[in-house]
Amino acid sequence: MTAPSLDDFVALSVDLTAFGETDLLGTGLGSPYLAKLRGACGDAVVTALFAAHQAARAESAGDPDGFDRALRYRIFSDDCLGPVARNVIKLWYAGTWYGLPPEWTDSYGAQSAAQTSTVTAASYQEGLLWRAIGANPPGAKAPGFGSWAEPPRIDDRYLKGARR
Repeated sequence: MTAPSLDDFVALSVDLTAFGETDLLGTGLGSPYLAKLRGACGDAVVTALFAAHQAARAESAGDPDGFDRALRYRIFSDDCLGPVARNVIKLWYAGTWYGLPPEWTDSYGAQSAAQTSTVTAASYQEGLLWRAIGANPPGAKAPGFGSWAEPPRIDDRYLKGARR
């Protein structure tokens, strides 16, 4: 078994978060987040997650709807991989690793996965939720004088399908 790679983690994260590779790598948190995932769940679970992701990609080959179904089937409905994948999403958006439920740790043995923690001091500031809602994190990354007078700028890709 080869060690889980940053490239695999970023590819998975792109599909889970709907943010591009550049956006994710631009946070500077790819390596710390992968290290957290590996430390919390173990390399065997992470490798299985990456393998399921690659299988879902291969299975759907160019069919976006098919890929969504394959991702739901191979990852999100899996008792082991589903909670881990949901935690990866929360990690990128909120900057916090949320403890997995006791049922997960009892079954898969990674006790450190049960502990909620912040990965780095930058995790809060770089959380994807701030970009998704078109805001700056309170207490960090000040938007500048008078910015309160303008409505938030939300990228069109986040408004797809929303009523205007």
